[in-house]
Amino acid sequence: MRLKKEKLMTKKLLKTILLVGNHAKSHLKYIKKCFSGKYEINYLNYQAGNPFNELDSNKIIFNHLEIDFNGSYDINNLTLGLSYVIKHQPFLSKIDLIIGDPTEVIFQAFSFARLNENPIFFKSVSSSSNLMDQGINLFIYPMGMICSDIRKEISNVLYILKKHQSQTFLLRREEKELHVIIDKILTDFNSHSIYELEDKIEGLEHLIGKPKELLN
Repeated sequence: MRLKKEKLMTKKLLKTILLVGNHAKSHLKYIKKCFSGKYEINYLNYQAGNPFNELDSNKIIFNHLEIDFNGSYDINNLTLGLSYVIKHQPFLSKIDLIIGDPTEVIFQAFSFARLNENPIFFKSVSSSSNLMDQGINLFIYPMGMICSDIRKEISNVLYILKKHQSQTFLLRREEKELHVIIDKILTDFNSHSIYELEDKIEGLEHLIGKPKELLN
């Protein structure tokens, strides 16, 4: 892998949001418009290279930073690639709110990478995460899976998030109100338990994590 531009973001000033994957990135323009100056908005996604052009490689893109990625688009290779990205952008391991479609491989790989887990042997090693340093995960409902069992489809990533007690919500309401949910989570989470927050926001389901008062 090769960094194409200089490193970004060495200091965290505002509460931070990271949109992971194409589904989440589709909301980037709107979310930036809603929260300009209030939150730091970032995105992370994968871009396939042109198979007919040897000079156009696959890329992992973090905002405007392009990182050549020569591995295949699978959970193991992407986790390795994203671990490299996080190593050079430690800011990514301290995001306040991570938003993504959990059925996208890049979202799953990012979850493994930021929690320093191996996607092959993740069930054989105990967790050593600092729970208070973890951000909140917000799953946007997978497109085309209305009648499917989301927990079965994403069982491995759910297992790893539960292993680390990584606070996780599933949004079951229309995404046109995503900005309202984001604002309530980032402004109310410090003063409300996750159960209070779930009761307060219609269509928000708490999946993983203990209330803040039980984390110590």
